[in-house]
Amino acid sequence: MKLKVKLYGTLSCRFSDYQHLQGMEVEIPDGATVQDLLTLLELSESQNAVAIMEGRVLKKPDKIKHGITVNIFQAISGG
Repeated sequence: MKLKVKLYGTLSCRFSDYQHLQGMEVEIPDGATVQDLLTLLELSESQNAVAIMEGRVLKKPDKIKHGITVNIFQAISGG
């Protein structure tokens, strides 16, 4: 299935032709999870990626809906 992905923070630097306004289209298998998408994008655990779909923060085992836009943010911490 195809979906649009928008990357935030320094995550977009991994893709030389990435344009934020357009995002990027990726194809993943039906029933794929957030973890499957992060693996496809080669985003490691150390990058602390947080996926949001339809205004909801997703967990790694959550399934992704067909044709939707997934926003992936780089989590920050500190105080």
